[in-house]
Order: sequence, then C-alpha cells, then structure tokens
Amino acid sequence: MSVRVQLAPGCSGFTMAGDGTHYKASRPGGHVDVEDRHAPFINGMSGNGDAGLLSAKGAHYIGTKAGRWCAECRFLANSWSVECPRCGRPTVPEPEREPVPLSVALA
Repeated sequence: MSVRVQLAPGCSGFTMAGDGTHYKASRPGGHVDVEDRHAPFINGMSGNGDAGLLSAKGAHYIGTKAGRWCAECRFLANSWSVECPRCGRPTVPEPEREPVPLSVALA
C-alpha cells in the first residue's frame, strides 16, 4: 500500500533522510506514491510539509527567507544546501555573500 503525495510546483522529487529512499515524480510539480512507512513522517512534519511537499491534509509551501550562495557558479541554492547542487562547492548563507555588480548580474 502507498500514499500519494503531491509535490510543490518545480519540485521533481525528494530523498528520505532516515534511509535514503528516493522518490521521483514523472514531471516537476507532479506526484509520487510514498510507502506507508514514510507517510507518517511527511504528514507529521511541522507545518505539514516543511520539505515543500503538499500532502492530503492540505497545501503547504515552504519558502526560506534567505538561501545559500555559491560564488563559484553564482547560484542561489535552498537554505539547507551546504554544498552547491550544481558544482558541489561549499555555499555561504545569502546575507554573507558578496554583492553582485549590476553589470555582471545583467549579463
């Protein structure tokens, strides 16, 4: 048996922290069928979906006020990404990043 979990727009999947099980949707913002053993952890999250998931209990999107900046590839990652998902280098909290000159930002 399984439980269907609707993903937030743009989200294409997630990995369970406890055992590393990966769930991947067929398209971003789609849905995944989660094993019964994982469903209580998703529905029991503070705010019911702090991972940016939508559950059967209702729609809850999680946003972060500040992300983590990768200076190497100039990418703003999610606040929990201590390594850049693009290049693998360390990230720094967004407030600590160096300002990007306007001429570079528009390029």
